[in-house]
Order: sequence, then C-alpha cells, then structure tokens
Amino acid sequence: MGNVGAVFRFEWKRAWTSARLMGWGLLVLFPAFIVALIRFTAERPPREIWLGFLFALFPMLVSLLGALLTTTTAVSAELERRSWVYLAVRPHGTTAVLLGKFLAAVSMVIPVALLGLTLAVPLTGMSDMLQTWWSFAGLIVLSCPAYAAIFMLLGVINPRRAVLLAVAYSLIFELIISFVPAVINKLTVQYRLRALLVHWCDMDIPPEASSSVLALVGDSPPSVHVLVLLALPPLLLAGAVALLRWSEFTSAAESDV
Repeated sequence: MGNVGAVFRFEWKRAWTSARLMGWGLLVLFPAFIVALIRFTAERPPREIWLGFLFALFPMLVSLLGALLTTTTAVSAELERRSWVYLAVRPHGTTAVLLGKFLAAVSMVIPVALLGLTLAVPLTGMSDMLQTWWSFAGLIVLSCPAYAAIFMLLGVINPRRAVLLAVAYSLIFELIISFVPAVINKLTVQYRLRALLVHWCDMDIPPEASSSVLALVGDSPPSVHVLVLLALPPLLLAGAVALLRWSEFTSAAESDV
C-alpha cells in the first residue's frame, strides 16, 4: 500500500500543470455554459428535459471523458517513458502503478464533476435543486470509478491501442448498446445510471411511454444497480492486475508505443 500511496501522490503533483488545469477548468465550465445557454436563449424546458440534459452532461460526458483521459494511458505512458522495466523489477511495482493511478484519477475527476454540477444545477431554475444535486452527485460518485476501472482494463489489454479501444467502447457500448432494449444493455454502466436517475429523481413518466422506459431501465430496485456499480471497479481492477502480471511488455513493444 505504501507504493500505491507514493504513485498516488506523484500523480497528484503532476496534475498541477497549466495544461492540465486548463483541461479540468474546461470540464467544470462547459456543462454550466451549456445549461446557461439553454436557460437564457430558449424557452425553459420542463423538469424531465432538464434532468436529461444534466444526465448527458455529467455521468455521460464529464465522468466518462475525465476517466478516459486520466486512466486509459496508465500503462502506455510508462512504456513511452521507458520506465516500465524499472517498475516491473520492483516488488508489486506494476500493480502499485495501476492502483495508484486509478485512485488518483478517480479523486481528480469526482471533484471536477461535482464542482461543475454545483455551477450547473442552480442555472436550471428547478424547484428541487437540492434533491437534484444530491441525486446527480450520487451518479457521479458511482460512475467515475466504474468508468476508470473499465478504461484501465482496456489500457492493460492493449497499451498501444488503449485510446482507440476506450473511444470505441464508449461509442459502441455506452452510447449505442446501452439504448438497445435487450439483455446486452445490462452490461453497460449507462443502463445502471439511467435506472438510478429515474428512481432517485422521481421522474414523471407518461403512461404511454412507460413500456419504452421500462425496456431501457428495467424493473430492478435501485439497490441492485448500486451494488453492481460498486462491484465493478474491484472486479475489473483485479482482472487488470492479473492480466498485467501475466503479460510481458518487451523492449520492442516499448519502442512501438
């Protein structure tokens, strides 16, 4: 655990650069800008539409994009710097790098998303802003570790094509398959988050649309979705660590990254 803490602190120190701070600032301000643009330039949408906008901006955009940018290249970055061989010969060195970078990424993305949420929710003008904030804060806290673990595993599977794999997964699974009314959509994070959104925000679903919504969110209780999202990170990280110990990245692979 000491090595994990050392990696965690090192990643946090590296985060305080002007380029990274500008990137974090963009993730904070962009959702608030979009919400303000909708609020003050168009007719005020109903509550359910606002909830849909907030869901698209935070669990679907900020959480996913922040996790993708901070975890996908965890292994490939070390291969590029030619530091992997030194990490591999240390006791549990590669595992410490993986877990330390995961914890650092999650601890960075969650505050950024919560800060953006704090700026965006009051701009909606909804009457239940506090309940909405808490509901979306829960979605953010659950989604960030899940996405980070998925992208970390993809980065271990193929470090050379990690970003390509992460983008393909996001587009195919989280943006397309998650909306397919079949059993396969239950394998996506978005399916669980949508179900929690409907339950936690008490969304008013018209009777004529109830069957379509039920196909997209299911009828499982919220506790099931929370447990699945809590179980995903440790399971995926365990798989990533096992794969990392089994894989061998050669000097040729390092030069190719």
